[in-house]
Amino acid sequence: MAIPFNDMPLRRKVILIALVSTSVSLLSAFCVIILNERLTFPKTMGQNLSNLAQIIGDNCSAALSFNDNKTAQEVLNTLKANPHIRKALLFDAKRGLVAQYPAGSLENIKLPEGQKEGVGFTPDGVTIFRFVLAGRERLGTLYLESDLGEMKSRLLNYSVMTILIWVAAFLISLVVASRLEKRVTQPLRLIVEKMQDIARGEGDLTKRLEVSGEDEIAEVAAAFNTYVEKLQTVDEMKLGLISVVSHQLKTPVAEVNGYIENMLEGLAGEVTPKQRQYLEDMREIGKENYRLICDLLSASKIERGVVSVNLNPVSAKRLVELSIRDYEEPIRGKGLKLFLRGLENDFKVYADQDKTVETIRNLINNAVKCTDHGSLTIAIEDLSGQGVIEVRDTGIGMSRETMDRLFTKSRVMGKEAGRAGAGLGLYIAKNFMRLQKGDVTVTSELGKGSCFRLTIPKVPEPGGVKV
Repeated sequence: MAIPFNDMPLRRKVILIALVSTSVSLLSAFCVIILNERLTFPKTMGQNLSNLAQIIGDNCSAALSFNDNKTAQEVLNTLKANPHIRKALLFDAKRGLVAQYPAGSLENIKLPEGQKEGVGFTPDGVTIFRFVLAGRERLGTLYLESDLGEMKSRLLNYSVMTILIWVAAFLISLVVASRLEKRVTQPLRLIVEKMQDIARGEGDLTKRLEVSGEDEIAEVAAAFNTYVEKLQTVDEMKLGLISVVSHQLKTPVAEVNGYIENMLEGLAGEVTPKQRQYLEDMREIGKENYRLICDLLSASKIERGVVSVNLNPVSAKRLVELSIRDYEEPIRGKGLKLFLRGLENDFKVYADQDKTVETIRNLINNAVKCTDHGSLTIAIEDLSGQGVIEVRDTGIGMSRETMDRLFTKSRVMGKEAGRAGAGLGLYIAKNFMRLQKGDVTVTSELGKGSCFRLTIPKVPEPGGVKV
C-alpha cells in the first residue's frame, strides 16, 4: 500500500522531490523536442523531397525529349537507394505514364488533368508533383511519394536517447539526493531524538545542539537550545525545591513514625483494639511517606550528579538477607509464598552495600505491591565475571509500552505509577546500578508476572576456589 506523501519520512520526501523534479524536467524537454520535431520535420521532409524531385527530373529531361523510356526507367530505379521512397511516376507531356518505381505495368495510369506542382502531406506520408522542364518547355511531370519512416526513426532515436538519459539522470539524482539529504534531515533527526529523550525523561538538559549556518534548520536548532535552556532552569528550580522540601519533611515524618511506634508499644498508655488498628494503618502510611521522601532525595541527588558509590567486596547472600528483612511480614500478610534460591552458593560482588540493598528493596517493594496471589522468588546466580540477583513475582505483569518507559522519570506520577507508587524506585535502581558498573533489566508478561534481573561485577575467585 502506497504511503501518503505527508506520512513519508523527511529523508524519503527529499529524495522523492529530487527524483520527481529530474523526471519532470526530462519529460518536459522530451515533449518539447518531440513537438518541435512533429511541427518542423514534415516541412524539412517536403523540402528534401522537392530537392530530390528536382534532381530526378533534371536527369529524366533528356529521356523525355528523345522518348527514351528505358533511360527514364533506369533513372527512377536509382531511387531504391532511398528506402523511404514508396512510389515514383514519370509522365510525359501528354500525361501518359513513361516510367514508374517500383517497376510495373504502365497501362491505365494517367496524370490527372490540370494537376499542379506542389508538396502534399498525408497522415502516413509526403507527396510531390514537379514539372520536368527544358527551358520554359514542359516535357513532363514527376510524382514522388515518401513514407514517414525517417521521422519515425528520428522520434524513436529521441525516445531511446531520452530513456537512457533519464535512467542515468535518475541514478545520479538518487546518489546525489541520498548524500545531500543527510545535510537536511540529520540535524532535524538529531533535534527530534533529543526532544524524544526529553519527553521520556532521559534527555541531558546540560547539552546543546551545535548550530551552523543561517538557514531555517539553524533557526530551529537555536530555538530548541533556547527551549532546553529554559527547561534546564525550571528543572534546577524543581530539583532545588524537591531537595529542600524533602529535607524539611524527612525529620518530622520520622518523628511521627517514632511516636506511632511508641504508642503501639504502650508507652503512652493502653490502646484499644480499634485504636491499634488505626495506629497500624498510620504506621504503614508513615513508612510509605518516609520511603517516598527518601526516594525524592535520592532522585534529586542523581539529577544533580552528587551521588557517589563506595565499592567493596560484598556477599551476594548478605545483600539479599539485608534487603528481605523488612518485607517478610508484608509478604506473609498478603498470603504470598517467598522462595530463596541459590543462597547456598554464595559469592562476592563489587558493590556499594547500602545502594545495592536499596535497589533490591525497591524491586521487592514493587513486586509485593503488584502481586496479589502466588509467590515471590529471590535468587542469586554466579555467572562468569558477573553476579546476578533476580526478583521474580507472579503479579499483574506489564505491557511492552510500560517496560519501555519503566526506568525513566516519565513514569513518575504517570498512569502506571498508581499501583507501584510514584515510580521513582525503579528510576533510582537503574541509576544506582549504572554507578556500580552494573545494570538492571526486566522481562514481563501481562497477567503472569515480572522478573527483574540485577547484574553486578563479581569479585574474582583466587585460585579458582569459591569465596
